[in-house]
Amino acid sequence: MKKWSKQEDDKLKKLVASGKSLWDICFELQMSKYLVEKRLLMLNLSCNKESEIKQSQTKLQDRGFRKKYEDAVSIITELEKQLEIKKGLKKNPITISKIAPKLSGNDNEATAVVLLSDWHYEETIKPASVNYLNEFNESVANKRIEALFQTIVKYIKLHQKETNINNLVLALLGDFISSNIHDELKEGNSDLPIQAIWKVQNLIASGIKHILDNTDVSLIIPCSPGNHSRITEKQRVATEHGNSLEWLMYMNLEQYFRGNDRIKFVINEGYHTFVDIYSYSIRFHHGHSIRFAGGVGGIYIPVNKAINQWNKAKKADLDCFGHFHQMKDGGTFISNGSLIGWNAYAIKIKADFEKPKQAFFLVDKKRFVICVRPIILNGNI
Repeated sequence: MKKWSKQEDDKLKKLVASGKSLWDICFELQMSKYLVEKRLLMLNLSCNKESEIKQSQTKLQDRGFRKKYEDAVSIITELEKQLEIKKGLKKNPITISKIAPKLSGNDNEATAVVLLSDWHYEETIKPASVNYLNEFNESVANKRIEALFQTIVKYIKLHQKETNINNLVLALLGDFISSNIHDELKEGNSDLPIQAIWKVQNLIASGIKHILDNTDVSLIIPCSPGNHSRITEKQRVATEHGNSLEWLMYMNLEQYFRGNDRIKFVINEGYHTFVDIYSYSIRFHHGHSIRFAGGVGGIYIPVNKAINQWNKAKKADLDCFGHFHQMKDGGTFISNGSLIGWNAYAIKIKADFEKPKQAFFLVDKKRFVICVRPIILNGNI
């Protein structure tokens, strides 16, 4: 413990009597606040509290002013930087470089491809059964089909402004009717299978004629039956085409347009139908041989597994199919949407919600698949 001398005590008493603050006394004596306070208590002395408070307030004010000063300097510095940038921009005005318009060259060539599938023409969807996200009946179907072929013509003419398009691959990929393969379809369909396929046949023929009358393209029409148009209770494999109402419809359409040099039908008795576009091989099929059970990865995993296996036998550069009511561009495949839109089947397979749509894309002679776009068919909803 420190021992205070008589001189130190006398000096302390003088400083207290002069009204010095505690901090000033500590400074004068060169002692800590603790020692001074303890000695003041022993001598029954007290320093000038008011002066001490004022001194503390002054220090706080000084700190506040210092912070405001530093903030002001920072703002001024930033403004000066912005001013310098503005002066620099004025000294270096915008320079416009002329970009010459690029006209479509004669060497640009592409083939348009449209996927038609999963119309389910005679099936009925009541809005209440799908949370009012869709409605479908023959009247709605007719409007969507008319809009479909009108849009095909519009897209062809639009893209012909940029490249030479001389051919359209109009792929008929099945399930144009729902038929009566399930008991619930027998109860809800608006037509019997023969009636439905006859109406669809007329609508497709009318659409083909609309394309011929309003464009200058030639048509290549690969055909694949779907699983819904079968006349057997269970699905056939080797004899699927012989038990399909759609396969019969394709043969009728080919016979109707026979003699027209602008149309070529490709009707195969096997599951796959191959069409070569330039140096690229396209494999068309309905898609019902691909097994999908609603996994987290969507259709991508089962589709790619199937493609890898099929490519071991005969390689294709692209697979095109329907069945899943989902339009997807998977790189190695393009799956088609549906005309019927969101229905109980889509809910059952846990498909992504989609508005009614069919796929349109171009196969460029040099760049392969470009410009994949949907033909969206809203109908009434």
